[in-house]
Amino acid sequence: MPWKKMEVREQRVEFVVRALCGSEPLSRLCQEFGVSRPTGYKWLQRYRAGGVEAIAERSRRPLHSPTQTTPVLEMRIVALRRVYPDWGARKLAVLLSREGIELPSSTRCIVCCCATGWCGIRTGMARP
Repeated sequence: MPWKKMEVREQRVEFVVRALCGSEPLSRLCQEFGVSRPTGYKWLQRYRAGGVEAIAERSRRPLHSPTQTTPVLEMRIVALRRVYPDWGARKLAVLLSREGIELPSSTRCIVCCCATGWCGIRTGMARP
């Protein structure tokens, strides 16, 4: 017999409906659906607050990124990388610090360069 395929939303709706009926203990339902009890209670709370739309899968993307590099700084890093393509992140960070720009870490230079397509891969000799 093949496994029954269900969408995540359908499973959550079924969970909430069965939990609101009250015929089964919530802990048994959570075990059957493979979720923890706090997650089961969270789904019930969301359903009561906003209906079926509230228990849909949510984005895991953060709402804000306080340490995100500004676009102006990214462009400055990429400009330095264009001038000095063979220099690494630490040297670029030193140049920026001489200009009065402090980075949270030198790897921020690598992240900015890779995000804009300036992440060079070295093609040196292979190590033995």
